[in-house]
Amino acid sequence: MSGPRVTAIVLTRNEAPQIRACLATLRWADEILVVDAMSTDGTADRARALGARVVQRPFVNFADQHNAAQGLASHDWVLNVDADERVTPELREEIRTALADGGYDGYRIPHQDWMFGRW
Repeated sequence: MSGPRVTAIVLTRNEAPQIRACLATLRWADEILVVDAMSTDGTADRARALGARVVQRPFVNFADQHNAAQGLASHDWVLNVDADERVTPELREEIRTALADGGYDGYRIPHQDWMFGRW
């Protein structure tokens, strides 16, 4: 689909069990950027093997890591995804349609958190 190009950003630290499923739902993005906080469980190697561009840097705090990731993104539009999150096909299409239609400088995606066995 044509339209603005998107970098999907995933911040990680020791997310080897999650990374494959997460990145599989981001294959539609023009770039997948994993900013890894010096994982010791092979997360970075797995992400590279799955086609992601991986940058490793020490973790200071989330704001610092997010800002660094945005500075590393190759495209103006970025989608931040946690390693335990998945982008559904419906959300993918909604993102692509919204970006193609234009008119906004940013978007917010509402979500629900599942914590301690409940929403």
